[in-house]
Order: sequence, then structure tokens, then C-alpha cells
Amino acid sequence: MGRAGNHDQPAALRSRRALLPERERLYRRRVLAGRKLVEVRRALAAMLMLAACSSGGAAQASPSPSLAVASPSPSPSPSPSPQPLQRAEPSLPVPVEETAAAAAGGKLYVMGGFNAAGQSLASVYVFDGTAWASGPRLPLGLDHPSAATLDDHVYIAGGHSNGADSARLFRLDGDHWTALASMHNPRGGHALIGLSGKLYAIGGNTSRGNVAPVESFDPTANTWTVVASLPQPRNHVMGFVGGGGACVAGGRSPTTARVDCFDPFSNAWSSVVNLPVATSGGGAIGFENGDVILLGGQDANETRIVSEFVYATAQSWSKAGTMLSPRHGFQLAMFGGRAWACGGGSAPGLHPVATCTSLGDPASLNG
Repeated sequence: MGRAGNHDQPAALRSRRALLPERERLYRRRVLAGRKLVEVRRALAAMLMLAACSSGGAAQASPSPSLAVASPSPSPSPSPSPQPLQRAEPSLPVPVEETAAAAAGGKLYVMGGFNAAGQSLASVYVFDGTAWASGPRLPLGLDHPSAATLDDHVYIAGGHSNGADSARLFRLDGDHWTALASMHNPRGGHALIGLSGKLYAIGGNTSRGNVAPVESFDPTANTWTVVASLPQPRNHVMGFVGGGGACVAGGRSPTTARVDCFDPFSNAWSSVVNLPVATSGGGAIGFENGDVILLGGQDANETRIVSEFVYATAQSWSKAGTMLSPRHGFQLAMFGGRAWACGGGSAPGLHPVATCTSLGDPASLNG
């Protein structure tokens, strides 16, 4: 006889037996939950102990564990690489030598100079931080001019135009050059320096020899005024602002290591410490912190390019390194916080190049 079915049992018994499986399931769930809670507590205790051990066992209160899932820590941003002391920059469109250079309005300008045939050039090249382009041509071809920035305007003065000495002064106004009052004395191979709202034309030469008179230009009055003469007249000088004065270093006929500074308030010159080596036809410029850098040029015999560059702090010159591209016949210009040297000659005489390099302040940059 087979096993009897539930329909053969009393109703109360069937109801009681039906509850047993449900109670058993609840009991088993509670037991499992309790076991899991114990396991979680043990795991947390182990983690806290491990953390204490890894910190050297210092008796410190451990923070309460958080129920929130911790987000992964972001990777630290890489430190910016130090800028190099020297670096190569985009080259000029063509080789040029004995140029002028200045920066204004976020652009760098390289103007005039010689080409390989020895012709005086009216070309202007403009660098916007990305590429070079042709700019407004000069009113006449000029080699050995000098340029300066004043009130965010580019000025260019003097030079030689295919053998003729020039005293002309021009200011770049947008897309054209404005002719201003000419200097009293024509000159080329001089320094044009912007200082305290005025321009100073210092040194240089003409077909008759070196120019001793120094002139100051007032852009408001559009007039030149002759000030105290340069103590040792010379050409191919390297001009810069230093110690609140307009200074010229080196120069030739004969080549010298002398450095002279003009004080516009006392209308007087003073000599400061000489360069480490006599040089002419290089570039010099001052940084915002007062440091000055000088590089390139030709030696005393005008037979060798000076490849070293030096900088001055607290009236002391120190050798800082060797130029990436040694040359002479260029003008340094400050652009983007760095001193730019574009064009020039790779050897004494007429050997124009299109090379551009820039330098940072040796006192504050790692090379």
C-alpha cells in the first residue's frame, strides 16, 4: 500500500508541518548572517592591525572604517620640466647679417641687414610665437641699424644704406613706418636704448670714423638732444639697460672690454667692471631681475667669433657657457621672457645665417 497523501491527514497537523520548513529557513539565514558578521569583524580587525604594523606600531587612534568606497587617489601632476638655458628656435626665412631686432605687441621683429651679396635690406620679418612672416618694409635699405622698444612701439634708427650713412628714425605704427625727427649725427653699428620714456643713441661710426656725441630722443616732443659724449668713442657696441642707466659694452677700433653706463639724471658717464674678454659686434640685453647677458661677437683681431657668453649680476661678469650657434652681427631682443638672437654672421666678414636661438637668465634657469 503506498504512502498516504496530505489530503488523508488532519488539517491542523498539515498546517503545523507546513510551517516547519519556513521556520527552518529563517533560522538558517540568521545563522549564516551571524557567521558573515563575525567574518567581517575579523577582517576589519586584521586590516587595522596591519595598518598599525605598517606605521611602525605607533599608538595612534585608528579612524573608524568608512562604509563608503574610497575613490582612487589621483596621480600627482608631473612637475613642469625646467626650461633649457639655450634652445634652438624657428629660423628666419632667409639669412641676414648686421640686423636690428626688437619686440612689441607680442611679436618679435628682425629688420634690415645685409644679404649674402652685401646689399642693404629693407626687409622686415615678424615672429608671432609660431611662425615667421614678412612685415612692413623699411622706407630704405639699412645695414647696421639699431632698434629699441618704447611704450610697446618698435623704433629703428641710423645704419648705413648701401654705403651712405643714415641719421633717420622710424617708428612702426601698425602696418607702416612713421618717419620721425632725424638724429643730429648719422651713425651705424651703434646702440639704441629705451630708458625712462626716452631713446638713447650711443656710439657707432660713419665713413669719417667713430661717433662720440650721444643723443637722447623725446617721443612726446619729437626732438633729439645731445647729451654727454661717450668717454671712449667706438662702434659695434652692445647696448643694454643696467643699474638704471644706458650702458654699452665692448666695441671696436680698437676692440675693447670696456663697459660704460650713462646716468640720464646726472648727465654723466661711469665705467663699470670690464668684460672678461674684449669683443665687438655681439649682443647684450638685461632681464627683468637686473641680470645682464652678453654673447657672441668677434675677438680683438676680428679673426675669430667669440663663442662664449657671459652674464652679470652685482657688477660681476661670469662665463655662463658656449653659444649653440656662435656668430656676430645681430641684436638681442627680449621675447617671451628669453633673449633671442636671430641672424648674424657665422664667421668674420660677410657670412649671413638664418639661425635663431634663445637664452634664459643663467641665474634662474637650469641648462
